[in-house]
Amino acid sequence: MRGERRSGLEQADPGERNPELMATVIDLLREVGYDRMTIDAVAARARVSKATIYRHWPGKAELVAAALRHRHVAVQTPADTGSLRGDLLELLRTTVAICTVDGDLMQALTFAMRTSPELAQLVRQQVLPAGQVGTVAVVVRAAARGEIPAEAGERHLFHDLASAMVMSRIFAHGLPADDAFLTQLVDQVLIPVLCHRSD
Repeated sequence: MRGERRSGLEQADPGERNPELMATVIDLLREVGYDRMTIDAVAARARVSKATIYRHWPGKAELVAAALRHRHVAVQTPADTGSLRGDLLELLRTTVAICTVDGDLMQALTFAMRTSPELAQLVRQQVLPAGQVGTVAVVVRAAARGEIPAEAGERHLFHDLASAMVMSRIFAHGLPADDAFLTQLVDQVLIPVLCHRSD
């Protein structure tokens, strides 16, 4: 209802109206890590008052979660190539690009989630689900084309599988996630998982 005041957790929109503030949060998270980042430092660098920040976000965890959502809001649903294979390759190329640009941020966030249960909960509830939008779109389109069984959309492990294997390739093994690897991943792992028909 209009007359109701929304809680800070629900107010993600202010971040869209202040991209400079969101960028500042990401920059500081990269530079000093979550534990050492303060609202004072964010306010000073972004040239906004602390009152402005607290008006929309109750604390540091909520502010960081909002910045992470804003960081990836521009990630588009993979282009409809007309085939499941093509869509998956486009999805994986986007994942590789994110890992390349934000690898240090992802590692800082992983550490921060281990030390801050509050941040971990917000990331799991608000940020990670947004990252599955692309995989959901690919699966829905493929099911509509008849390329995979309808129940494939309920295979929740698939939504983490593609990104996990790309991140393992890049961060754990230090190997390039080039098109040769992505094609192998699509043909030998992802498509078989999605095309499997339950008895």
